[in-house]
This record gives sequence, structure tokens and C-alpha cells, in this order.
Amino acid sequence: MSAIKLLQAERHEDIQHLHKQLVTGGILQKELLEEAESYLIQKDIYDVTLIEECDFREYKKLLIDSGRYTRQSAVERSSALRKIQQYWVEQEYGELITEIKECQVSDAPLKGNIQRFLIRQGIHHIKDIDYTVRSRYEAELQKTGNEQRVMKYLKVFDRIKQYSVQSEISSLPGMARNRMQYKAQIIFLPYLPDPKLVKDFEYVQDKQELVWDFARIAPEKLKRQVFLLLNYILENLYRDDPKERRVRFLLPLHWLYDFCVDEDIEDLERLELSQIDQFEKIVEQKVVNVKNSMQIIDNSRKILFLTAPEIHWHANVWYMERFHLSEDRLNPSSPVQRLSFIEVTNQKNRELLQEYAKYHVGIGGLTIANIRSQLYEVKKLLEYFNEEISICQVDENQLDGYFRELEEKDTKDDTFNKRIVCYLKFYQFLNVRGYIKEIPFQPEYYLKKTYPEHHDRTVEEEVYMEILHKLYLFPQVPKLIFLHLWCTGLRISEVCTLKGDAYYWDGEDAWLKVYQIKMKADKMIPIPFMLYMVMRKYIEKNHIRPKDYIFKGKNGGAYRVGTFRKEFQYHCTKNQIADGEYIFKTHDYRHTLATRFYDDGVSIQTIRDYLGHFSEEMTKQYVDFMPKRIAKASDAYFKKPGNDLASAITVKKRGDKK
Repeated sequence: MSAIKLLQAERHEDIQHLHKQLVTGGILQKELLEEAESYLIQKDIYDVTLIEECDFREYKKLLIDSGRYTRQSAVERSSALRKIQQYWVEQEYGELITEIKECQVSDAPLKGNIQRFLIRQGIHHIKDIDYTVRSRYEAELQKTGNEQRVMKYLKVFDRIKQYSVQSEISSLPGMARNRMQYKAQIIFLPYLPDPKLVKDFEYVQDKQELVWDFARIAPEKLKRQVFLLLNYILENLYRDDPKERRVRFLLPLHWLYDFCVDEDIEDLERLELSQIDQFEKIVEQKVVNVKNSMQIIDNSRKILFLTAPEIHWHANVWYMERFHLSEDRLNPSSPVQRLSFIEVTNQKNRELLQEYAKYHVGIGGLTIANIRSQLYEVKKLLEYFNEEISICQVDENQLDGYFRELEEKDTKDDTFNKRIVCYLKFYQFLNVRGYIKEIPFQPEYYLKKTYPEHHDRTVEEEVYMEILHKLYLFPQVPKLIFLHLWCTGLRISEVCTLKGDAYYWDGEDAWLKVYQIKMKADKMIPIPFMLYMVMRKYIEKNHIRPKDYIFKGKNGGAYRVGTFRKEFQYHCTKNQIADGEYIFKTHDYRHTLATRFYDDGVSIQTIRDYLGHFSEEMTKQYVDFMPKRIAKASDAYFKKPGNDLASAITVKKRGDKK
């Protein structure tokens, strides 16, 4: 059997299809039909719609060179074949041709080239165009070697697709069909249905940034996480600042996705520190502002944690916003944003720590700041035994060695005791849950005798008077917060969380209602009348409602403690408080007020109640009573007759005898 006949046997169905097309309409005579059919089979063309212009020219030349046809006759027969092609193109791709004609785009003459390409690709509707089709068209254009031409044609190609998408989403079925949903496919961002997003991406030079491949070989969980993040970013973040969205989120997420695929990482919420360090080295090679781009790690974990249908207790970082905690557990002016377990690399120990944290967050009543403090100490213990064994297998001797190392460090006895208590509570939890049979150390053996420590933190009168004289130069909110600190001695967190109904006039005195976060209770304290009047005017002027925070942060919540400290310190330095050397500390004014009260004869018990302390011992640590008490006692002593040293001195002139 000849090679041609063998080929014909293999392509029998294709040849039948071609034959059917050629005999349609009786355009070609039998002789010419056979000649055209033979030519097309030799060219490996089995569908007349796929005949190229160069094929028509070659066919015409073949007829002329055969010597059996004149030039005119060859042209006519070539035209007949062209008519057959036109007939079948209209039959099979009429809807595509109509759709392309309806697309209102610039450079309309270029649409013909695109139409012919789509027909060759077997595309019957513009809606069937995806990034894969676009890539094939780009590859075909690249063969010309004219980059400007490539960009010009691709721009029209994309406009045709975008016009079709916008037309399609005008109907509910079309809107549903074009809604961004996860599939194992490539998503090309300029083909999204949101016209604003499409416009944002128009001038991105490197179109590869806009290609998100969810068909690649990678863990399914990772791909779904990246898709969720991409969708969230596009819908919610920096809608009015596409450049910032691209730099801070889209580009870093693209790099992170590629990195995780290369490293076979399955879960973004369980990224390890070593993997994050490895990713950072990659980012360093791409951008100058590495810190800005590396925020994608925390942002991704946070979005995934907050948007999950159920709480991801297995995540290496928990975000407190998810738990909707009450104000008595999460200080609004200085909220704990997250609890991290990533530092503990022993997987079993990490799981135990997460279970311990879950108990405290979900069942216990401690503040989140207190929980974080305890977890911090327990993490140090677990990190010490990180790669060795489970903490449940650590024995008394190993713990003793760790405790001795803590003792050798420059650690205060009170701090050391707090750590021992933290470890004890953790082991008690493990014991109750059945992870250990008994606690492997005796806390009494390690706890130390402690003595009250006095903190001399009173602000010098010259300093705070200078601030008061220059206070008009400070912004309004920091100015008012400082006045509260100086006048009332409240904790900065208490001032930042004051609400519109906090000020009260009983007809004789002005009062301030304060919620003490540490005591978890409200209290009323007297305040200067002028402070009361200033704040009433401020509340009225700013239309602050009774349950609104008086001092609001950028997000509408309570004014952040850190923001106030930073801003007030800046203005202290700017206005040369204490020659620009003053270090502002909010808690110093609490000590200052306590000391002023004590100097004025107020009892320790009264000061304790005013400050909201649990014990008098704590209050005594706040009162810097020794210097002024000594000065007063000294003045009183020397005012008594006979105690004045100067009275015993006799003034004599030069030359007088004794």
C-alpha cells in the first residue's frame, strides 16, 4: 500500500468531511473537485475553513503550472474554492463573525486578522476566548518579529474580549457565567467583568503579572487559598489606588504563590519561619522595599483566618478580630492584634500551646493582653526544648537546668516568680487534660522572696509647666489627652477609651466616669471644673454621642495609645521641651499625681482607691514621698528656736579678737 493510500486510510473520516464540503452547492466540477481535494489532502488540510491565503495562491499557481489552465481559468477555479470556504465559514462561524462585527473597538481593520485566527482555532464564540487562546495568538504574532505589531494586535484582541464580556453581563445568566469562581483554569485579570479593574490593568507592561494559573500542578488547598486572596484583594483593597494594590498585594502574592508551588507548601496559614526567611531572600532580589512586600505574609494569613467559615485553630497565627471579644478582654486603645505560635517549631509542642491558648481565649476570662503575656513565657520554655522532645516528656532535671539558666540571667526576682507561675499553670493544664500524669517540678523550690520596689518616676514641675505653657502649639487631641493625664493621673488606656457620657456635674463638683480595664469595673473620680468645661464644649462641637469614643482613631475605634505616645513625643521634641531632651512617658504622670496627693497630706488608702490599685503596697511604689518629706521635715526642724545653725554664728569684722 502506497504512503498516500495508507494516509488516506488513517484519515478516512477527515477526508469524507473535506469531500462533503467541496461538493456543497455544485460549485466545482468533478475534475476540479478531485484536483482541489487532492491538493488539500497533500497540504494536510481537511477543513476548507482552515485554508490560508497563501494556500489559495499556491493552488492557483499549481493550476497554472500544470499547463492545463489559462491564468484566467486558474483564477476562476481558485475563486470557486474560495467561495466554498466562505460558504462554510458563514455556516460554521457566522455567529462569531457577527459578534466580532458588533464589537466597537478602535483599529477595526485589525479585526479581520483576529477573526481568521479564531476560525483556525475552532473558536465559535468570543466568550470561548481565554488566556490560552490569547497565548497562541501572541505566539503566532511573535513570528513576525515586530514587537510593536504584536502589542497593537493584542490590544485589539483584548478589547474584543472585554467588549464581549461587558455585553454578556448585561443579562443575569451572563453575569453569573462571568462571576469570578474557582476552577482549575488560568485567570487573566483583564478579562474580568469589572470594567474599573480592567481599566486599572490596561497599562501594566508585564502582562504575566495579570496571569493567575490555577490549572498548574500544586496542592489544591494552596490554589484555593490564593484564589480566595486574589478575589478578596480585587474586591476590597485599594479600589481607588491600583498602583498601591499592585505593589503591596498583587505582585507579592504572585511571588508567594510561585514560591509555595516550587516548595510544595500546602497551607499559607502554616508557613514556617524558615520558609518565610527563604521567601524573603527571593523578594530581596525583586524590590528595594522588602519590608513593604513581605507584609503579604501577615496580610494573607489574616484574610484567610478572618474569612474562614470556621475558626482555624490549627493556624500558626490567630487574629483577635475574629473572636469579637468584649472591651473588658481586649483593650480598644491598645488591642492585641494576634497570637503567634510560629516560633515553636516542635509540632507537638505547638499543638499543645494552641490548645492551651484555645482554652484561655474561648473559655477563660483573662484579658487577651494577659493571655499573650502568659503564652510568651510558655513559648520561651517550649522554644528551649524545640527540636528535642515533646514538653510532656521533659523531666525534672531538664526543667531544673532551664530554671537555673533563667536565674543566672539578670532577671528580677518578681519577674522570675511570674515565669515560674506561668509554667506551673501550663503544666496544670496539661495534667488536667491528661497529657501528663504529674507536674514535673515543685514551684515552691524555685519561688523567691520578693520585696516592694519603688519607682521614682515623678515628672519635674519645671518640665510639666513648660509643656502646659507650650500646649497651645500641640494638636487638639493629643493636647486634651495630656490634660487628662496631668489632671487625673489616669492610665493612658483609660483616657483613650473615654466615652461621650463620661463627664458629670452634680451641681457642686465635676466628675469623670472611667472604665478601669485592669479592675474590670467603672469608677467615678472628681476632676477640675475647667477640664469638665473644656471637654463638654469639645463633645458638643464634635457631636459626640454618649456611647461614642471621645478620642477616635483612624478606623473609628478608640484612639491608639501608641499613636498618642509617638505624636506627643514628636511635638515635645519639636517644641524643645527640656531643650528637646525630654522623654515623654504617660505613666510618669500617674506617679506625679500620686506624689502630689501624698505631699498634700492625702492618705495612702485614699490614693489607692483613687488610682484603682488592689493594694497599698502597689500605691507606695507610685509615691515618690522621700525627697519632699525629708525637705519638709528639715524645714520644720530648723524653724524651731535653737535649731537654726545660722543663729549660732557671730559676724565679726576683720581684726576683731575672739
